[in-house]
Amino acid sequence: MFKLYAFILIAGFYTFGVFTRGWDDAWQFSTYLVLLLVQSIAIFFVGYQTIMSYSGLRRFRKTVVKKPANKFAVLVAAHNEEEVIGQICENLKQLDYPNELYDIFVICDNCSDNTSEEVKKSGVHAMVRNDPGKRGKGYGLEWMFDKLWELEKQGTAYDAAVMFDADNLVSKDFLKIVNSKILDGHDVIQGYLDAKNPHDTWVTKSYSFAYWSTNRIYQLARENLGLTAQLGGTGVTVTTKVLKEVGWGATSLTEDLEFTQRYILKTGKRVAWAHDAKLYDEKPLGFKQSFKQRIRWMQGHFDCMTRYSFPLLKDGIIKRKFMLIDSAIYLAMPSRSILALILMIFAGLSYMGIYEANGFLGDIIDRSILFDGWIYGIFVFFYISLPILAMILENKGKKLHWFFISYLFGLSWIPVTLLGFLKKNQKEWAHTKHTRSVSIEELETMHTKKDVLYGQNPIE
Repeated sequence: MFKLYAFILIAGFYTFGVFTRGWDDAWQFSTYLVLLLVQSIAIFFVGYQTIMSYSGLRRFRKTVVKKPANKFAVLVAAHNEEEVIGQICENLKQLDYPNELYDIFVICDNCSDNTSEEVKKSGVHAMVRNDPGKRGKGYGLEWMFDKLWELEKQGTAYDAAVMFDADNLVSKDFLKIVNSKILDGHDVIQGYLDAKNPHDTWVTKSYSFAYWSTNRIYQLARENLGLTAQLGGTGVTVTTKVLKEVGWGATSLTEDLEFTQRYILKTGKRVAWAHDAKLYDEKPLGFKQSFKQRIRWMQGHFDCMTRYSFPLLKDGIIKRKFMLIDSAIYLAMPSRSILALILMIFAGLSYMGIYEANGFLGDIIDRSILFDGWIYGIFVFFYISLPILAMILENKGKKLHWFFISYLFGLSWIPVTLLGFLKKNQKEWAHTKHTRSVSIEELETMHTKKDVLYGQNPIE
């Protein structure tokens, strides 16, 4: 559908050029309009995100912890995770929450290794699923929810389901915090996504920088503004009431993103962000592995964008619900690196006067520069300052030099985005192998030592 829209747009520009400028200048004029459109889109997204993020950059206030009241089904999605599954099972058994108020279930989904045996050794429920025709976490979770409804008929009912990945580690107060959020009236909650191995390689540093900054300038900012957070694939809590009323129904390559849009469209309620409910996620070590992972993310992102952007925008306007419009903009927004690069290119062209070159190309660029280079520079400065400010607020100030490798890594989103768009209709799920096995105590000690080493305090 989007390919058709792009063809119609370009054809429309060319036809307009023919009627207004004649056949000889039609391609030049249509190129000029395309360049203007690219700049206008980039300026809109950069300006919008900058204003929203700065508006929501308030001081973080810890969740007021309430008395444990909700019973949780803690679900761990696992596919061939025998190397790491034991660590999260032990981690979850030691959470600071009454044992009688939560049960742990590991979904051993189409495993060909000893994942289920490792789960059983830890004393946790191993839920074995074999359905090669329906592979992926979305299908596994859908299957598990049916199992929960069966348990409910047998007398074991849960108030909410909490979902993690096999490579995660979870802060001990995680359930206490999401329990408090539910008691505050929220039905869907996303926990803080931290890095399990931030110092390993330049790739893990780039991922970690992106997650830390996004947690602050997007997720927490939206929470402070009363808008919806976006589910991040793990650390997700959903009440069983919502699962029954709305249904999971999210089986795309990015089931978290899909469920977010379905939930806010059907209920008009937002996803809450729990900034102090932390989980640690293993980041890919190598560029090749991360490239494949991000292509899968973008396939799912474009799939959701094509299905939900217009309904969100339409309902947001009709119902005067800005939250829906904001989420539609999120689905359509390119990566930070791509947006900053576009504006820096046009800033350079404007400031250096290259557009004054004679001939066909010079005339096109001359006509397609919207603003003076200094204005572009102001846009870029405030936009790029957002992740830097976020790192300082997250007590990661001594890691600010990671910004440079993070930005270079971010430029790889250009081919990733293109390939994700071209493959958006492909649904083949690819497994990301995890190998980092460490206890939550060792991980938190390591993070604390790193913070002390760099002259910082842990996140409060």
